[in-house]
Amino acid sequence: MNTIEQQTAEAIYSEMPKLSVEIAKQQQPQRSDIAPKYGLNEPKFGDYAKYDLHQLAEAITANDPQQFARYELWQRSMLKGHRVPDFFVELNLATEQGALAKVLAPEFQPVISRFMQSAREALKGDDNSNQSFINAAGKHPQLAKEYLDLLIAGDREKASELVNTAIHDGVSIRDIYLSVFKPCLYEVGRLWQTGQITVAHEHFISAATQMIMSELYPQIRKLMPKNGKVAIAACVSGELHEIGLRMGADILEMEGWQTFYLGANMPALSIIDMIKDKKAQLLILSCCLPINAPALRELISIIKEKLDDGVKIIIGGYTISNNPAYAASFGADAAATDAGEIISLANILVKT
Repeated sequence: MNTIEQQTAEAIYSEMPKLSVEIAKQQQPQRSDIAPKYGLNEPKFGDYAKYDLHQLAEAITANDPQQFARYELWQRSMLKGHRVPDFFVELNLATEQGALAKVLAPEFQPVISRFMQSAREALKGDDNSNQSFINAAGKHPQLAKEYLDLLIAGDREKASELVNTAIHDGVSIRDIYLSVFKPCLYEVGRLWQTGQITVAHEHFISAATQMIMSELYPQIRKLMPKNGKVAIAACVSGELHEIGLRMGADILEMEGWQTFYLGANMPALSIIDMIKDKKAQLLILSCCLPINAPALRELISIIKEKLDDGVKIIIGGYTISNNPAYAASFGADAAATDAGEIISLANILVKT
C-alpha cells in the first residue's frame, strides 16, 4: 500500500499542469515590476514552477525533507549569484504552497507543510556554496586546478597537453577521470551557480573535457583484455548530463568490460533493444535532475517486466548519488556514488 508521502507525490505529478498554471498566475503580479529585467514571463514562471514541483515531488517520494531543503539552498545561492533579489526564493515557496493547498486534497497538506517548513528552516542558515570541489583532500588538486584554469581561459589545446603530460609522468587515466575531470566539472557547476562563470563557459568546458576523453580512448582500449562481460550505458529520456556516465563506461572498459555507450536522452525501448541485441549483463543509467526521475522509474519498471532478471541495473547521477534512501526508491539493483564505484558494483552484480 502506498504511504501518504507516495500518494502526495503522485498527486503533485497528476496535477502538475494545473499547479504550474496556478503558481504562474500567483507569481506574475508579484514580480511584474522586476520580471522584465530577468526575461521572465508567464510561460517561464510555469516552466520554473514545474522544475520546483519535480524537486518537491521527488523529495517527498524519498520521504526526505532535507533533499528539498538542499535544493532550496542551491536555488538561493544560484539566484544570488545571478543577482536576482532574495525575496524570489520565499515568493516561490509561498506561491507554490498556496497553489498546492488550492489544487490538492486536504489530506496531502500536512506532508507538503512539513517539507516546506524544512526548507524555510534551512534557508535561515548560511550559504556554503563558497566551498570549492578542488581542494587539498583530492588526489591531484594542483593538476585539477591547472586543468580548470586553462579551460576557463579557453585553452583546450594546453589543457589536453597538460593531461597527456601527466599520464606520461605516471598518473593513471582512471586518476585523471576521478581526480581531475570529476572535481573540475563539479567545480564548474558551482562557479556557474554562484555567477562566477557563464553558461557558455560551462558548456565549453564540458565539451572540451568530452573531447579530451575521446583523445584518451585509444589508450583505454589497450589497458586490459576483454573479460567477456558486456554493459550498456545510457542517460534516460530527457537527461542531457552525460559526462559522468561516459566516465563510468570508460572505467568499465579499463577493467576489461565491453561497453556500449549510448549517451544522452535515450528512449526507453531503444535501450531495451540494445540490451537484447548485445546480450548485455549490465545496464548503467544516469539521471542527474529530478525532473527526469519519472522517466528513470518508468524505464526500470519496463525493463524488469520485459527482461525479468536478465540484466542488472546500476543507477547514478548527482541527486541520486547523494541520497541512498532516494536511490532505493527507483528499484535498481545498485546505485553508484560516483563513476569510480561502478566497477566494484558491476563485479558484485555480474559474476560470469
